[in-house]
Amino acid sequence: MRIISFVCIFLLVLTGCTKEKTETITPDHSKPNRITLTPIDLSQGEAARFKPFLGMMSGAFILAYEGSKPYARLDMDIWENGKKVDSAGSIGDVFFSLEGQEKSNEIDLIISIDSVSIEEQKKLSIIKIKTGSGLATYTLPWNSELKASALVQNTGTQTFTGEQPVHVLGMHATSANQINAPDLSEDSLSKTEWALVFTLRFDE
Repeated sequence: MRIISFVCIFLLVLTGCTKEKTETITPDHSKPNRITLTPIDLSQGEAARFKPFLGMMSGAFILAYEGSKPYARLDMDIWENGKKVDSAGSIGDVFFSLEGQEKSNEIDLIISIDSVSIEEQKKLSIIKIKTGSGLATYTLPWNSELKASALVQNTGTQTFTGEQPVHVLGMHATSANQINAPDLSEDSLSKTEWALVFTLRFDE
């Protein structure tokens, strides 16, 4: 009887330890992903070799995430008089990788904005976006009343959770022959006359 009792007690203790260990290693999926944006200087180092192939206004950065892969899309928003009024296009699932490709938790993202003239002196903005191994091209009619334009981009590394949309790059323009130097904050964008803003939005 003593042996049977000892075995029963031993099994109860072992079961309790196993349960406690299982609960300890269970991942917490309630925590949001941690995402880091690191700007790339296209005039320095290895990145400088891409400069001749890019538009007059170009920006680049590295997006990296920790945890499970988030679904992030890159939206192109048009702002007028400090408010978003329209969409110029979107790229879904920027972290997508083709089957067979080596999976990575980071991607390089390059955005190039250039303008071309067509017949009757009309101008178009040509927008090229490279995400990982993919490349997308968009065209956007250009308002001839806009005389000056400038790129708006982050200069330092950012870390965020993906709970809110994040502005990652932009171009703003004015009808006057002068330009200020806004940043990508909501307060600064609210003072722009016209802007094309690239925004990351995250879905569950």
